[in-house]
Amino acid sequence: MENNDSFFQGLYYESNISLVWQLVDALPGDNELVKINEDNSRFLKALAALNEGAPEAGEELPQTAAELQRLDLKLNLLLEFVGQLLASQRSLPPPTRVRLGHAAIEWLAEDCPPPGAQICIEVYLRSELPAPLKFHGIAVLAGSEPGSDGASKRVQLRFVGLNATLQDDLEKFIFRRHRRSIAQRQV
Repeated sequence: MENNDSFFQGLYYESNISLVWQLVDALPGDNELVKINEDNSRFLKALAALNEGAPEAGEELPQTAAELQRLDLKLNLLLEFVGQLLASQRSLPPPTRVRLGHAAIEWLAEDCPPPGAQICIEVYLRSELPAPLKFHGIAVLAGSEPGSDGASKRVQLRFVGLNATLQDDLEKFIFRRHRRSIAQRQV
């Protein structure tokens, strides 16, 4: 997907991930937005902790660090098994190309919401984790994907009701992913 419009500014995360959207009659009220923002922030912080991992054990590290690494590996294995179990019990749509910014999301879809529709979208950043990020907003069709047969449309959603904490957590997630992709290209 090209970034040829002003919908996204700054860094963004682009990947093939699963998402589910649904039409809603109304955008959530203030109390519901507070809960959604808190849940999203908690998930992004947990995801950051999972991705950090324990320090590499070596002879120069104290015994405590080596024990923390062993615990970290055990917890990661347990999370992987539980994630596989949960993934087998739920059906997510196949991954699609998604671009996630700190204030908006864009994805490719054959089944698109009508322009101007109020929607709720759930974004599954990691298939082994059952919890999605959840956002609300108004759908905008951005046109067909260049090079496609015309069946896939680019759909954009500017988020409604994000608080400053969640925007900051999203920016940190996007920055970490950007930094990781640069490091992988240099290897």
